[in-house]
Amino acid sequence: MLRVYRKQHRMSQAEVGRLVAVDHKTVSNWEANRNHPPVDALRTLDATWRTGGLFEALHHFASTTQAPAQFLAFAEYEALATVLRINGIAFIPGLLQTPDYARAAFTLAGVADVEGQIAQRMARQALILRDDAPYVSVVLAESALLVIPPSARAEQLARLAEVADLPNVTLRLVPLSAGPHPGLVGSFYLSTTPEREVGFVETPARGRLVTETDDLRRLTVAFDRASGHALSAEATRERLRQMVEEAQSDPVEEVQP
Repeated sequence: MLRVYRKQHRMSQAEVGRLVAVDHKTVSNWEANRNHPPVDALRTLDATWRTGGLFEALHHFASTTQAPAQFLAFAEYEALATVLRINGIAFIPGLLQTPDYARAAFTLAGVADVEGQIAQRMARQALILRDDAPYVSVVLAESALLVIPPSARAEQLARLAEVADLPNVTLRLVPLSAGPHPGLVGSFYLSTTPEREVGFVETPARGRLVTETDDLRRLTVAFDRASGHALSAEATRERLRQMVEEAQSDPVEEVQP
């Protein structure tokens, strides 16, 4: 709709950018749905083009709707990231999941093409191992480990222990003894690229792209505060090694909270 209205008013992307104090590349990214404009910019365009508040209404809809397309936009930033910060609470973050765990998550969420979604999720994980892999910092609530499906438990715990040993990854568990903490606000990603930072609030199958400064600040503060309740990286690796041994000795036994 931004592109449609811009062309109706015979304006270039640079001219639109000057109206809202951004450059033409930013406007191009908005029109291509690679990220979302802030609501203040949209209010300016609504007033300039006399849309009756159309763009602000669309912004509200986009910010309150969980759309797969938003994840695809985030995945582009994820692939360009130099730093990734991940906060996980109720389930294992997608980048750390095994196929069996992902299958259980997508099935629970009622996704139609489960195997297709698993293939896409596994392909994303290659970024952790590539030559120019980003630095990845993960804060994961220990409670998420207690509800791993029994059939996937041993393999998923081994996967976490393997990732925790990577030189570009810092994985830290928030123990149950920490009680309520700021990280419990929800599972989310923060992706830092050479150009900007974006966030993604995740659910097992969908999520919401976060681009506004205030929302990114809240996620950053929540991540940092959750980190303060986490075990050290070494203590986390030791805890995971213990859990892997327990799961391998009796793979059908659930660890009870």
